Amino acid sequence: MKKIALFGICGKMGRSMLSELILEEDIRIIAGFDKINIGTDIGILTGREISGIKVTDNHEDIKLAKPDLIIDFTGPEVVYKNILWAIDSKIDIIVGATGLTKEELDNVREKVKKSKSKVFIVPNFSIGAVLMVMLSSLAASYFENCEIIEMHHDKKKDAPSGTAIATSIAINEKKKFNASKFLTDEKETVEGSRGAFSDGIHIHSIRLPGLLAHQSVIFGSKGQTLTIRHDSIDRSSFYPGLILAIRNLDRLPNFSYGLEALIEI
Repeated sequence: MKKIALFGICGKMGRSMLSELILEEDIRIIAGFDKINIGTDIGILTGREISGIKVTDNHEDIKLAKPDLIIDFTGPEVVYKNILWAIDSKIDIIVGATGLTKEELDNVREKVKKSKSKVFIVPNFSIGAVLMVMLSSLAASYFENCEIIEMHHDKKKDAPSGTAIATSIAINEKKKFNASKFLTDEKETVEGSRGAFSDGIHIHSIRLPGLLAHQSVIFGSKGQTLTIRHDSIDRSSFYPGLILAIRNLDRLPNFSYGLEALIEI
C-alpha cells in the first residue's frame, strides 16, 4: 500500500487526481496540503463520505502523517520550497507543478544526489503529450526550422508552459536551429511578436478561457511543413501518466525529469 500526501489538493488538478486515486486499491491518500480550505475533510472535496483527513497548510502535519510519497500540484510560488522540504524530510516526491527555473532544477538535482529521497519532475502527465515531445525530437533532424505554439486556460500562471520548454530542450538535443532569436535583417515592429526564444526555438504562448492544454510543434523545410499536435480536453487525460509515475518510481534514479523516463518508442 502506497501512502500518499497530495499537495495542491484543493486545486482543479489536485481534486481531479484525488477523485481517481481514492479508487485505487494499492494507494491510500493519508494527507492533503493546500493554502485554502484549511481544516476541510478531503472527502468533501470529492463528494464522498467524511474521511477524517483534513486539509492542512503545515508541513509538520504532513511529516506526522508519515507518507511514502508526496504528489505536488501546487504552483511556481511554493513548489521549489516543497521539493527541498521533501528531500530534507527523506520523502519521495513526484512534481506535477510547473514554473521551476533552470537554476532551481540544477539545485534540486545536486541536493537529491546526497539524499535518500527520489524527485521526479513531470511537466506533463499526459502520455500523448510526452509522445509528442519524443516524436518532435525524432523529426528535428529532417527539417530546417521549428516553432512551438502552446495554448492553455487563462488561469495558468507560468508561460511558456513546462511542456513547451521541455519540447524545445528535446529538439535542441538533436538539432540546433537558431543561434539567435532573429534572422539576418529581421526585426519586430511590435515587441514580443516573434514570441519567446528557448534553446533555439521560438515559443508562442496563448492564454484563453475555454482552453485546457494544447500544443503544436511546427517544422518547416523547403516545400513542406510537419505539425505534431496534442490536445488535452479533460484533466482525466493526465491520470494514466500519474499512475505510471507512481507505480514505477522505485526503478528510477534519485532525480528524473519528464515522463519520457518511463516511455519507450
